[in-house]
Amino acid sequence: MKFSIQRNEIYEALQKVVSVLPARSTIPMTQNVLFVAEGDQLELMATDLEITIISNVKAAIEKEGSVAIPGRLIHDIIRELPNVSLNFDTDSKFRTTLSSEFGQYKVGGENPAEFPRKPDILDGREIVLPNGVLKRLVEKTIFATSADELRPALTGVFFELGGHRIRTVATDGHRLSMLSYVDEALPETDLNAIISTKALNFVLRSLDGEGLTSILLGEKHAQFHMENTLLYARLIEENYVDYTRVIPAETNFRMTIDTNDFLSSVKRVSLFSSPVTAQVILSIKKSFVTIHAEDVDYGGEAREEIPCEFNGDEFVIGFNSRYLQNILRHIDSQLLNVELIRPDNAILLLPEDKPENEDQLMLLMPIR
Repeated sequence: MKFSIQRNEIYEALQKVVSVLPARSTIPMTQNVLFVAEGDQLELMATDLEITIISNVKAAIEKEGSVAIPGRLIHDIIRELPNVSLNFDTDSKFRTTLSSEFGQYKVGGENPAEFPRKPDILDGREIVLPNGVLKRLVEKTIFATSADELRPALTGVFFELGGHRIRTVATDGHRLSMLSYVDEALPETDLNAIISTKALNFVLRSLDGEGLTSILLGEKHAQFHMENTLLYARLIEENYVDYTRVIPAETNFRMTIDTNDFLSSVKRVSLFSSPVTAQVILSIKKSFVTIHAEDVDYGGEAREEIPCEFNGDEFVIGFNSRYLQNILRHIDSQLLNVELIRPDNAILLLPEDKPENEDQLMLLMPIR
């Protein structure tokens, strides 16, 4: 294998794939990046066996071939070089020489035939989404996933398709976030998948502002095809919880409030909440809500009032302030509608303004 390429071009591609390399592994080959030079394209591939990332970049290929090279080492060498032309030359024993006007670096490589193969997705179903839509579907839900490995289904985001709609859902049992997007180009038949937060974070980092992403959903893997980047993710093979059971069909009361004012007030008051419960208490009246927190162990206390509109008389309810803040940060609408039933029931948080073809719902359980 022999090719030349500008430093900045290969470094950008390397950054994408090296990020998936495991810190430790019982399979040494997964510490490598697979280089494949063919035609006028250089393909770089890395995997941790759960996620595989492939990045393509144009190069001047003098001799086609492939080699598996220690990923972090080659990344770190190139990182320290300025933007000059780099020449790669691999011999029959897979030893690769990287040379530039600054010097020469020899790296021991391995047989590419031993590198793990990328997943095969047979009979996969394809959907195509604008990058901006996919980004919102992930960003507005991924924060609500669980870190509890004993409940693996909840550690990922649930993708639910059907009726020309795609919906993403995430919950950790205390809060739930859901975003739906309707488009006639989406499939009418039902299709579901749970994708890990780790894989989706890689997707977010690879998305450009414009363009489209093709998603291929198979039985065991999902493939995300973005510009110059392919990502394969092993699906979480569990049944997702019936999240619809916790969403109340009817509510008794509604509070309408400015989202940013609400968030800012909760952030300030929560500084005085108990470090154990992080509780803030909302006392809602016709035209204002009082937000209160107290740390009885250290004597700290805070109270603020902000305007709102409420269709009841008085309603008192408490929440974990960290969960509440996290939800409010993911609502873009200036005005927020908070739907309530009783102080011991979950509340719904619904943005008053939303993009066309979208529907967003957040749910939060109270604490006493």
